Amino acid sequence: MTWKRTTSLVAVAALAVLGLTACQSEGSDAKGGATATTQAPADGSGGGTATPDAPADGVKKPDDLPADLPLPSGELTSVTGGTGGYVMTYAATDPKGVLAEYRKALEGAQYTVVDIAGVFTATSDKTSVSVVTTADTVVLTLATL
Repeated sequence: MTWKRTTSLVAVAALAVLGLTACQSEGSDAKGGATATTQAPADGSGGGTATPDAPADGVKKPDDLPADLPLPSGELTSVTGGTGGYVMTYAATDPKGVLAEYRKALEGAQYTVVDIAGVFTATSDKTSVSVVTTADTVVLTLATL
């Protein structure tokens, strides 16, 4: 069982690194196809009309996220990925505070949380989450079965 958990955590850490790389891509996957990418425009204009389910800036959380998955506080600024795997970026004025709060929320939702090299991962039966911060963001990389 320890081997399986370690392998899963290494896989989530690898997804985090790939996810951070994907955050800076132009919205296409390795096969050259379009991905499900939503980003607020750099000019702050909001990007046109918002749908009823989307915030004013046009970025909304994916509809197929696990129901028991808590999400970090902060403004969702981008979502990259597709069914079963997403990289979600949140703006935060206090990323370390958001990280501590999010960790408690995941533990409260019965996720197993482990720290690996400055990144924390959280796993449940069918969901793996890897979370990293920068000076003003919280980046969540999510993989589901």
